[in-house]
Amino acid sequence: MINVGLIGFGKWGKRLNEKLEKLSNVRFICRSKDDYISRLNEVDWVFVATPNHTHYEIVKECLKNGKNVFCEKPLTPTFTQSEELFNLADFHSVKLYVDDIMNWGPKATDLLNKNLVVRMKKSEGYSKELLYRLAYHDIYFLYDNIRDKEIIDIQKIESEYDLNFNIKFKDFHIEFIYDIHSENKCHYINGFNMVSDTDILYKMVENVLNEQVDYENNKEISLFTNKIIDEIINSIFDRVAVVGGGIFGCTAAWMLSKNNYQVDLYERHSDIIEEASYINQYRLHRGYHYPRSKETAISSKESEKSFLEEYGESVINGNIEHYYGIASENSFVNSDEYVTFLDDVGLEYSIEENEENCDLVIKVKESLFDPDKIKKICWEYLNKYYVNTVLDCEIGPDIKELYDYTIIASYSNINQMLHLKNHRQYQFELCEKPVLKLPGKYKNKSIVIMDGPFMCIDPFKDTGYHVMGNVVHAIHSTNIGMFPVYDPKFKEVLNKGVVKDPHTTNIDKFIESASEFFKDINRAKHIGSMFTIRTVLPEREYDDARPTLVEQIDDKTFTLFSGKIGTCVDASSQLLKLIE
Repeated sequence: MINVGLIGFGKWGKRLNEKLEKLSNVRFICRSKDDYISRLNEVDWVFVATPNHTHYEIVKECLKNGKNVFCEKPLTPTFTQSEELFNLADFHSVKLYVDDIMNWGPKATDLLNKNLVVRMKKSEGYSKELLYRLAYHDIYFLYDNIRDKEIIDIQKIESEYDLNFNIKFKDFHIEFIYDIHSENKCHYINGFNMVSDTDILYKMVENVLNEQVDYENNKEISLFTNKIIDEIINSIFDRVAVVGGGIFGCTAAWMLSKNNYQVDLYERHSDIIEEASYINQYRLHRGYHYPRSKETAISSKESEKSFLEEYGESVINGNIEHYYGIASENSFVNSDEYVTFLDDVGLEYSIEENEENCDLVIKVKESLFDPDKIKKICWEYLNKYYVNTVLDCEIGPDIKELYDYTIIASYSNINQMLHLKNHRQYQFELCEKPVLKLPGKYKNKSIVIMDGPFMCIDPFKDTGYHVMGNVVHAIHSTNIGMFPVYDPKFKEVLNKGVVKDPHTTNIDKFIESASEFFKDINRAKHIGSMFTIRTVLPEREYDDARPTLVEQIDDKTFTLFSGKIGTCVDASSQLLKLIE
């Protein structure tokens, strides 16, 4: 029997496995995140039934390893990616077949006489996803019936249905109707019921494994279907450019795409989450940090729920303990004022034994996140919701002429994407974040000294190190204006991750300042420092406010600006409401 591997074991993967066990020797079953590459040498065929957005990378890896591949539809979400995979299969002289199960059922004739296609099916999903889940089947099934395949026009039809559009070919038109709330689970094309009583899945798998199929025809109909869906998306969904691949830009991009916008995300670096979204204290603020800005505190607290719903897997709290201390001297808030603030906002705390030079120490409920996990989750969402991510790309304000809407989420570079009349002044701070190996007593401890020119330490991912912050010494240069201004010597370390032995560092000042509260901090080992540009509203030292601003510049342009990562989901929801 033929040796096969199955990647993906959800609802459809289990159905495939039932057939494969009767027709082949199933050597392994993996899920999309499992290690399947090391087992490819055991099989001749790989069946891929993972979520749609994972198909491209998995199929590509299998083809490169010289394996025949059967992939659930769609092969990829775009014609370009699918064509690449078919060309790769030809290059490696292996077979690639895309699920076309409806073509293995009853054949229909004269389907297009009435120029109408109707599909009514109860299903979960959103409109754009229905193109891949449902319309994909309809389009490839009709392939042989469409004589002149050139599209003249595609129009969205406003109706009671979840997805309704019209495709006009040279000699006829086809109307597609999808109603995911319908109780009718049948699939009709001009009255023809496509649902078959025969086991067409078994029939398809059997013929694919025995190589009794027309692979070239399958390639043609698969690419045709991808091309048609590409054109449908371009025609019926508003196009949106999101500029900036930080956490706010990424979140806005995938949420917009999920809500049926066609989204291109532009990022000037070679990866997303590279600048301030990656280089900070990694604290998911709940408000404890802002006793002089109750608005910021409440916003941070209220945003936590939505952040955890989408990015909860990035939280690394574990057994980390979180403490805040009110300094005995030079604090803008005394201990009584701070406790009153906590009670007013409804923030949980327990009073601990005072430490040196502190009038109050409390243990709080707060979290830290891992920026690498944030980046991974963002990529998963961007792929899942079919966001076209363009890296290494510098663009200007004229880009908005190509789109229905432009979202600017480029933080310190926000003015570069706006015309001069819309520029706003910001305070730009070139910040250093030292990474330290601290004495063992600080393991799994996050400590913030409040509220003034003080410092903090936070565990750095799962490295065993800490990141140190300092209100004064972290800032190497600051300017108020339209754009950041700093010494060119910092270009070689700016947004480069942890830089060992940086040419310029304030680490000695960090340690000296921290020693007021932690006498043994002199034993710390400096691993390296990270550098980035922090951007805040100017002249807000009196309350240290960090508002999240979602603003409409004109009919087509919106900006997202915030200093608190935890508000990214709520800000994107607010953006959606503004656009709609």
